[in-house]
Amino acid sequence: MLRQDYLNGYDADAIHQRAARVIRDGKRLSQEALETYRAWFDQKCAGSKAAVEEAKRFIPGGIQHNLALNHPFPLDIVRADGPYLCDIDGNQYIDLLNAGGVTILGNNYPPIREAVVRMMEDTGYLTGLYHEYERKLAEKICSCYPSCDKFRMLGSGTEAVMVALRLARAFTGKDQIVKLKGCYDGWSDHIVYDVRTVNTKASFASGIPADTLKNTSAVMINDPEALERRFIENEAKGGTAAFIMEPIGQDSGGVPVRLGYHQEVRRLCDKYGVLLIMDEVVTGFRLGMGGAQETFGVPADITVFGKIIAGGFASAGGVGARDEIMALITPGVSHTAGRTIMLGGTLSANPVSCVAGYTALCELERTRAHEKLETAAEQFARDLTDLANRYEIPAIITHQGSIMQIDVTGFKHIATFREYSEAEIAALRAEGGKRMNEFAMALAAEGVIVAAGNKTFLNLQTIGVLQDALAAYERVFRQMI
Repeated sequence: MLRQDYLNGYDADAIHQRAARVIRDGKRLSQEALETYRAWFDQKCAGSKAAVEEAKRFIPGGIQHNLALNHPFPLDIVRADGPYLCDIDGNQYIDLLNAGGVTILGNNYPPIREAVVRMMEDTGYLTGLYHEYERKLAEKICSCYPSCDKFRMLGSGTEAVMVALRLARAFTGKDQIVKLKGCYDGWSDHIVYDVRTVNTKASFASGIPADTLKNTSAVMINDPEALERRFIENEAKGGTAAFIMEPIGQDSGGVPVRLGYHQEVRRLCDKYGVLLIMDEVVTGFRLGMGGAQETFGVPADITVFGKIIAGGFASAGGVGARDEIMALITPGVSHTAGRTIMLGGTLSANPVSCVAGYTALCELERTRAHEKLETAAEQFARDLTDLANRYEIPAIITHQGSIMQIDVTGFKHIATFREYSEAEIAALRAEGGKRMNEFAMALAAEGVIVAAGNKTFLNLQTIGVLQDALAAYERVFRQMI
């Protein structure tokens, strides 16, 4: 009988060992179950299917959100409230997607909604000029992140990465950028390299000239020796401006960072004069008020923010750093040619986004959300592990704060095993991707929405419905063979 011990989400070695078994012995939904779930979508989600078909007339593929549940077709969500999402056909789902981690307090959270309504009534939604909540939000972020003396708000995490790379190059006078293999740091031209899974190289860089990526390279996670070799190699090319990393590992911890790696990275960056950029788009204010830097005890030179800092509203991005780096950013568009970097954003730091973000951060502190979510995620992970054992399903079930991985395919880990040939990796990825989509489809039909079948986020309101979510997972697990 299968017996899997509970995994610590920060134990990268144990998770990697578990992944080997999940890849080798993983189970999938029975054909009968797949047919039943597909029939459920056809019968119960006809409105969503019709809506997306109509959208295809004007929108490529009918959808515009990279987190949308796309198998067997996207869902048309008409209401988000607390722990739930509701579609156009009246189906209700427990939200374990949370827009990729944004809605940590819950969907349509009343204090944020009320603050936004007041702002729109009193000031409006856009002026193009300064508003006091720009300062309040920036001050709040800097108070939580000691590595940030100043903060500049932008429109998205992708924009924030663009600015972070530009800052690093301007500050150091160097061109080379190093990232972690398989990590997603936005979709700007200079960083679309080795994304989604390990060793994809430039395969996702369609439309990007090869020369654009000539100064970008990637190294394997948890291998400080490889990072140092790359820094040394880059010295012959003028040096490395920055090393950028998702601080909990590939795809929000799907392949996690080994404890102690951050300290090695910090040491190597200091040794070779490289700026350390931490992409805290997911971890910022979700792991804790000080994000991953507080959790791991290692400061970044430049911090990339996104998602939560606008409380679920648009313009959710920004960069923070110490004064001497941020001095390269000037007010508005009054940049100095040849001395400071150019950036803009008409909608950046608009009154609605700033008041929403400030309110969200204050509410996270007031409600002690992180403590409650940590306790809930720990129990949920243990309960799911017990379920997986009961139904003899090899699985990677972990949490880092309220960021969870509930993985029955090992998809993200496949290319990290050197014993597989390129052909075997391609075949395993194709099969694993299919099984991930099927798993997500089954969970949706049972009333739970997740991201691509494994990456999962809790919000403060889902704590009260996790037993219902557990029951949904059990209904899916019992149909896997």
